[in-house]
Amino acid sequence: MSVQLVNVSHIYAEGSPFEFTALKDIHLSIGKNEFIGIIGHTGSGKSTLIQHLNGLLLPTSGTVLIDGVDIADKDVRMVHIRQRVGLVFQYAEHQLFEETIYKDIAYGPKNMGLDEEEIDARVRYAMALTELDFEKYKDRSPFDISGGQMRRVAIAGVLAMKPEVLVLDEPTSGLDPMGRSAILRGIKQMHRDGEMSVVLVSHNMEDVAAMADRIIVMCNAQKVMDDVPQRIFAQTERLHEIGLRAPEITYLMQALKEKGFDVDTDIFSVEKAVEEVEKVLQRRGRDV
Repeated sequence: MSVQLVNVSHIYAEGSPFEFTALKDIHLSIGKNEFIGIIGHTGSGKSTLIQHLNGLLLPTSGTVLIDGVDIADKDVRMVHIRQRVGLVFQYAEHQLFEETIYKDIAYGPKNMGLDEEEIDARVRYAMALTELDFEKYKDRSPFDISGGQMRRVAIAGVLAMKPEVLVLDEPTSGLDPMGRSAILRGIKQMHRDGEMSVVLVSHNMEDVAAMADRIIVMCNAQKVMDDVPQRIFAQTERLHEIGLRAPEITYLMQALKEKGFDVDTDIFSVEKAVEEVEKVLQRRGRDV
């Protein structure tokens, strides 16, 4: 499945005193099984952008194509688009409403007209991916569990429809470290095993650096950067100019380089930084 945005612009309240341009001339392609991170300061256009991916918003100008088909075409059924491109909003737990966790996760597959056997299989699949024990949680109320677990139930509800593209808007926002870790593990697993593309919107540079294969930077309603993490986070000065920072470990590695340590500065995780420092210390030990 491919998703393309061609010259997409979006203006809220066009023609009124409250007119506001949220997107300007966006060109974007999402290919099969990509993992894309979207970063940008508040108000940069991230949320407006992702709502165009499944037709929740339509462009003021420009075109959104799913497998080459314009989703604004009168013959396109939006319900089918939204089954293929699943969107999980920030604080997705506010979307929960059923009596039990099973029923909440089954709601989407049921509306797809699937039989009971397939619905059950999909609920089990989605709960496994989000680390929710089926027997323990299936009959519990979604309002009688922790915030992190509620978030996972909401994500499982989208996963149960087996979208080809999964879009996540700040999925770990407001969670404690345990809940955050569980969500991130699940997202990694979904991408590895789900044969789906993932689009992750986040303010957490460490999460984006660790998970994304490609990063899009938004600023003032425009896409200003689109590249692999190594090249995006190497441009620390440019990121500062648009109100962003690289992962903190990047600054540590740059500081070590300035102090004379021969380290690789294209490192964005603590684990890789530890490996790199150990290598440098071993080399220094051999040279003594």
